[in-house]
Amino acid sequence: HGSGAADDFHRCCESVACPPEVLLTFLKHQIAVSESAFAAFADLAKSDSQVREQVRQAATPMHVVNLAKENGHVFTQATMMKIQAEKMKQLHDDHINEASSWGEALLICFGEHS
Repeated sequence: HGSGAADDFHRCCESVACPPEVLLTFLKHQIAVSESAFAAFADLAKSDSQVREQVRQAATPMHVVNLAKENGHVFTQATMMKIQAEKMKQLHDDHINEASSWGEALLICFGEHS
């Protein structure tokens, strides 16, 4: 078993038959919490130059997830990458091509171009 929200839900409800719609509601809530945590971290990265520089130097998505967790913002790598993919669709290729690292590309998605 993994250690995700669904596993936590199943552990707490093992002795109870949970209808699928209850599980679905729980998972949608977890996704919404993860998305709002990512948005809060994006705001932090915009306003805090030290965090922004740490994101810029991040080699992988997991580095950013861990950095966010250290700053009190818990979200999944999948949530971050889905949001980044959505934002990248709206950007001109030239903006993305300017990125010198994965973290830089993420910052461009945050709206940081420096």
